[in-house]
Amino acid sequence: MSGNQNEIQHSEPLLPLLPPPALTASGRPQRNYRCPAKYRDVYPEGAPPAVLPSTPASVIRRVVLIVRNPLSTASNVFGMWKKYLYRPSYDPDASLLPEDLYRSHDINSMPSTLPGDAVEASGYSNKTTELLMNWQNTGSSQKSDAEINRLVHEVALNPDFHLEDLKKFNAQQENRKSDTAAEQSPHLQSFREASIDIEVPSGSKHIPSRKFSIPGFHYRKITAMIKEAYESPLALKFHYTPFKLYRKCPANGSGAEKNERVYSEMYNSDALIDEHDRVQRAPTDDPNCKREKVVASLMFWSDATHLTSFGTAKMWPIYMLFGNLSKYIRAQPNSGATTHLAYIPSIPDLLQDQINAFHEKWSTQKSEILTHCRRELMHAVWRFLLDDDFLDAYTYGIVICCADGVERRVYPRLFTYSADYPEKYVFFVTNLLFSNA
Repeated sequence: MSGNQNEIQHSEPLLPLLPPPALTASGRPQRNYRCPAKYRDVYPEGAPPAVLPSTPASVIRRVVLIVRNPLSTASNVFGMWKKYLYRPSYDPDASLLPEDLYRSHDINSMPSTLPGDAVEASGYSNKTTELLMNWQNTGSSQKSDAEINRLVHEVALNPDFHLEDLKKFNAQQENRKSDTAAEQSPHLQSFREASIDIEVPSGSKHIPSRKFSIPGFHYRKITAMIKEAYESPLALKFHYTPFKLYRKCPANGSGAEKNERVYSEMYNSDALIDEHDRVQRAPTDDPNCKREKVVASLMFWSDATHLTSFGTAKMWPIYMLFGNLSKYIRAQPNSGATTHLAYIPSIPDLLQDQINAFHEKWSTQKSEILTHCRRELMHAVWRFLLDDDFLDAYTYGIVICCADGVERRVYPRLFTYSADYPEKYVFFVTNLLFSNA
């Protein structure tokens, strides 16, 4: 029993020794007095400091300094001179000839194109055969293969025509070659096909709206077209750096000469100059990128086009042009400056039948419903074209090795859209894009 008591005593925890309480002079424990709450003051305290995240010693802060390097040129014989906000890395006017402003520019005849490329791209055996088949496939539709074989002598008067090339001539075989070449054309294969979904109301508040799919939308990606354009020989005519254009007005009898601002191109407008300045501060997906930042000035145009003089066959193309190129070159038919972006599909009869079965007021509001569908189709088309790749390029730019061999970061921007009244709704889409940018 005594052993158990010893074990119990040893198993109890040892309490710490407390200091003896303070005693008064009379030997009683001293009491702690507290000041009443109404006599206690709340002392003022400063605002809390801004707590900044600690920066590791290995991280070096980076400051990007945008330095403008203005440049003014000498005046020409007309007293015209340019003022740059940023010194250009490339100026197409340096090699511009007077005849370039009025002579037709054929992109297929530029120095980078080999002599035999045009004939090979057409799919025919030789230039003589191409002339012959083009004569058959134009003009009257009554030219059969049998007749074309008897009209060789009329085409043979062409200076490029050689009789020895017709020793093995066969119209059907040449037509098949041409069709095969057209189907394998890189331009045709660059188009993609998709279906566009639009939302149509039911005409009743008790029935929700429904989505309908419109097939046959042929399109090309905007980013791919920008890259192709800046790599093409035509880009040697592009103005990468915008500028202000001035004219020296001759002095009057009472005063000195003065400079007058001239507006003639997209690349000497305030809109492009201001956007080019803003782009210099735009973010990049590569923090170490030191490439020159430039703006791709996009210009769009669309119009519903009838394909025949009689009948209802039509197309609704969308074209894309670049404001970095002079309007005198853009307006030339053979310059290659106007490119096909997309073909907006028409609302098929089958879809109208489906909407008729869905919408309870189709019989009395058919015209208004079709107007709604066309508006929704235009919105859906541009929502489709302005895809994630385009929005990424809009924010961070695209790195392109341009035709002059210099890599630049190109930021696409929408500047103009030319359209008829039915296509006026597209301006809502472009304005929405700029407001969200």
